[in-house]
Amino acid sequence: MTLRSLLLGSAALLSFAPMATAADAIVAAEPEPMEYVRVCDAFGSGYFYIPGTETCLKIGGYMRFDVRGGDLLGLNTDGVAGGDTYDNRARFALRVSTASDTELGDLKTYSEVRFNYRQGTDAVALQFGYIDLAGFRVGVDESAFTTFAGYAGSVMNDDLIPFGPYRTTLMSYTFKSDNGLTGIIALEDDESGRNYMPDMVAGAGYVSKAFSARVVGGYDESLEEGAIKARLDGTLGSVSAFIMGGWNTDGKMKNRYATWGGDWAVWGGVSANLTEKTKLAAQVSYDDAETLAVAANVAFTVVKGLAITPEVAYRDRKDATGDQWGGMVRFQRSF
Repeated sequence: MTLRSLLLGSAALLSFAPMATAADAIVAAEPEPMEYVRVCDAFGSGYFYIPGTETCLKIGGYMRFDVRGGDLLGLNTDGVAGGDTYDNRARFALRVSTASDTELGDLKTYSEVRFNYRQGTDAVALQFGYIDLAGFRVGVDESAFTTFAGYAGSVMNDDLIPFGPYRTTLMSYTFKSDNGLTGIIALEDDESGRNYMPDMVAGAGYVSKAFSARVVGGYDESLEEGAIKARLDGTLGSVSAFIMGGWNTDGKMKNRYATWGGDWAVWGGVSANLTEKTKLAAQVSYDDAETLAVAANVAFTVVKGLAITPEVAYRDRKDATGDQWGGMVRFQRSF
């Protein structure tokens, strides 16, 4: 075969190739349109629309590591609280919120799952899990006796003299007006396993940016006793202060809501921004059983979302424990 014949044959073969390719061509499917995540600012920062729905979603939480020591906050040689050895604990908290607008008002949910590790032991708990609609709330929350009046300051050991119960299942209704008036009523389970009736909480108050006043009462149906708390808060510039008092309807015996000693207890505290990245908090509390507790800390914001907080605490009881000191450092990354 001559070179000329080879070139002519190759040209003829190539002339038929486009026809064969056109006949056997594979047509790619059109790409489906991508739905990008949309920001949902109707319910606050951090929310975005779940693709394909009108429901807004927010995901957050924190990672925390605590190192504690001293007679008050440390462990003894048996691993029980109250000793001269150090204690350390870690926690990862995952928070998920949803919100959507309905004809009855905002429909919201909130959940917080805590993964805890302490001294070789793991624990997982649903700390919060509730549904909100038009002021009504059902699910797992902290007692309205505690949350309506508020926690006892910004120190980490704010309950050296306890001021109420924490986690419970409840049904509640919260009222808030445009002029600052607010109120709550709640039915709560004390989880004793022998209840025929729920415990009850009711509260009322006034809340503004600079001043607030609240009063709340709780009734323990099992013991047929309860407690009342009243609180005042004030803010001036970067300084905030509060004072809160509690009264037990039967000072001879504690009940679910009167968790302090004796007839009465009082808590007071202050917090202030020392610098742009440094905040001071202090609290003093005292009860009718002559227990005195003091705690103070300074929170350092290393970078946005990361804080290191050292705290010292002191408690003096008129019993065998006497006076005890403790200290701790918390490292927390919030997101």
